[in-house]
Amino acid sequence: PSSSSDAVRQCTAQLLENGTITSACITLGLSKLLGTLVILGGVAFKVPQILKIAKNKSAEGIAISQYALELLISANTLSFNYHIDAPFSTYGESFFILLQNVVIVFQIAFYRSYSAAGFIGAWAVYLAVLAFLYSEFSRDLKVSAPVCTFSDGLSCQISLARLQDVLQVLSTIFVIVSRVPQIYSNFRTRNVANLALITWALNLSGASIRVFTTLREIPDQQVLIFAYFVSALLSGIVVLQILAFSGSKQSLAAAGKAKAH
Repeated sequence: PSSSSDAVRQCTAQLLENGTITSACITLGLSKLLGTLVILGGVAFKVPQILKIAKNKSAEGIAISQYALELLISANTLSFNYHIDAPFSTYGESFFILLQNVVIVFQIAFYRSYSAAGFIGAWAVYLAVLAFLYSEFSRDLKVSAPVCTFSDGLSCQISLARLQDVLQVLSTIFVIVSRVPQIYSNFRTRNVANLALITWALNLSGASIRVFTTLREIPDQQVLIFAYFVSALLSGIVVLQILAFSGSKQSLAAAGKAKAH
């Protein structure tokens, strides 16, 4: 982060004083630009859902558990990047998505008339978890966990690892668990009619950009790089499924109509 800021200042000085720019400065500038675009997209990412709930005055069919899980994942992502002093341009969208998820959770609780005491209690627990994740104690805490290396083939052993790293890996596992059933269902049924191509394409492009910006600005954070890579890979599979199976479904529908006539 400090080195990233120093690099930006050096590139700016070089451009203004000498009128030259290196390839390293070009890639850094591209990383900052793409990171900013992802953040701007994150500012309005959940707004359509918020407006739809408000318009319908109903939250039926929306699982509050999904948004509760996203709140936890966003909190972990934000605290992880906070503790490593990552540039805001490499993770800023998580902050705005968290705020939008908070609004959605409040909408769900309001329209479903959840118990005020239970809802307040749940938020008290969440805020306590948030305070813990941002604490210096959490930053320095190490726990026993399986640590694997690939230098001489796959080798795993139980050793001490940073809690923040472990939680980031768990977040990645949650992403896999939430998307693999969808991918399997798509392969099995070849029915992708209810999947929005634009949403999955945005997920793919956002995660892909984050792989690039993380590699460029904080390349030592392999846990983050792996998380974004997995997210991009799974989103890419769904995008390919939508493109492939949408055509086959249309063909089957046309064939069915032809037989009917």
